[in-house]
Amino acid sequence: MVDNVLDYFYQISRIPRCSKNEDKIIKFIQDWAISSAYRYKTDDLGNTLVVSGDKVRIILQSHVDMVCEKRDDCLHDFKIDPIPIKSDGLFIYSDGTSLGADNGIGMALSMYMMDYFRSQRDDIALLFTVDEETGLNGAKGVDPSFLDAEYLINLDSEADDTVIVGCAGGTDMIITRDLCKKTDSFVGRAIKISVSGFSGGHSGVDIDKGFGNAIKVLLELLCELKIFDISNIRGGTAHNAIPRFAEAVVCTDLDIDTIRGHFYDLTSKYNKDNPFVEITIYEDKIHSIYDMREIIPSIKRLNHGVVTKLDDQFWNGVESSSNLAKIEVIEGADKIKVVESLRSSSEIAMNYLKKLLEKELNGFNFYYCCDYPGWKPDRDSLLLKETVDIYEKLFSIPPKVEVIHAGLECGILKGKNEKLDIISIGPNIYSPHSPDERLQIKSVDKIVKFLNRLLTDL
Repeated sequence: MVDNVLDYFYQISRIPRCSKNEDKIIKFIQDWAISSAYRYKTDDLGNTLVVSGDKVRIILQSHVDMVCEKRDDCLHDFKIDPIPIKSDGLFIYSDGTSLGADNGIGMALSMYMMDYFRSQRDDIALLFTVDEETGLNGAKGVDPSFLDAEYLINLDSEADDTVIVGCAGGTDMIITRDLCKKTDSFVGRAIKISVSGFSGGHSGVDIDKGFGNAIKVLLELLCELKIFDISNIRGGTAHNAIPRFAEAVVCTDLDIDTIRGHFYDLTSKYNKDNPFVEITIYEDKIHSIYDMREIIPSIKRLNHGVVTKLDDQFWNGVESSSNLAKIEVIEGADKIKVVESLRSSSEIAMNYLKKLLEKELNGFNFYYCCDYPGWKPDRDSLLLKETVDIYEKLFSIPPKVEVIHAGLECGILKGKNEKLDIISIGPNIYSPHSPDERLQIKSVDKIVKFLNRLLTDL
């Protein structure tokens, strides 16, 4: 069975599907539905529902887009190239890019299950949502008629021993400030400082693992060395990924060895887990310089990491956190832009987090966008009870039941149909949203067996 699931996954991985570039993967789903004699409906956003009968009782839900991250030396073009998949027999991974098992394996599992049960029941539907990774936008706009069912099983979780019953909500904080060009002559020489090789990772589930943030390290380096004459600075690629790379073009009279020495002092705590952290410095050309002596220290003080923790029935871990996700100078506008991604399981903790960040932003402009709600656990869920019972019968141990510190579409979908009974499950995926992403093969087999039994008994 697992080979059939992985065959679907390999087909999916050949199709470019970064967020907002999903037309080809939607066409793939539609063509598959037609060739399999299923019916489908696609709404204006691209969300697609595949059905085999007239009455839907169970929805298997996944999202079609992926976070597109690659190593600094990787030439992969996510717009046209298939994911360069490899396997060592234990894991499936990619050669230099994120794998897209989040959530390609969820898509593959649902397609296989619909095929497997087609002769036994016709009340299973598959819901494929778009643009999940940039703010759950597909789920926010999905046609409510697509959710007319009793149960929804979300296949976007990443631990095969855990049933997810709730998740954090979140928002993005967009921060800007006008820049002032220096009119006097430059002091020193122009150099580009690039820091790279950090582990990256998911800005929700990995936020408490102590992974280095390349932007944060670069800002700390500039502040420590008092380098504030800056021509350009950029880093980070996505709001939900911990930045692996950042660079700045600066003017300084410090020698390269001094800069390099301070960098390795700052990053020594990360090298044990990731020996690839490095700094590259070389001379560059500049035409203008901005005075950032007030700006860089303020941005450096913005929080990255866990803010508050929670201990209750379902979750003993992170309650609120923020990710210093992106920084860039907007060319031609003389403006700096920063994206801070905020997550929280409670409104009180979210408000505290916002105030914590806002107090560092005197002189900056900011606004919040891309809000998404949390998903509150349903302690009376019949689907959860059935799931726990079946899991324990199959594997002789009960599953963990948890709330996850990440955004799932479940809260939004529940808001469109309050009667939906929802859980989230999935196979083991390690280091999602990064080039180190790996999918454990035996874990896929475990989830196939579990889903098979769950869909048989429901």
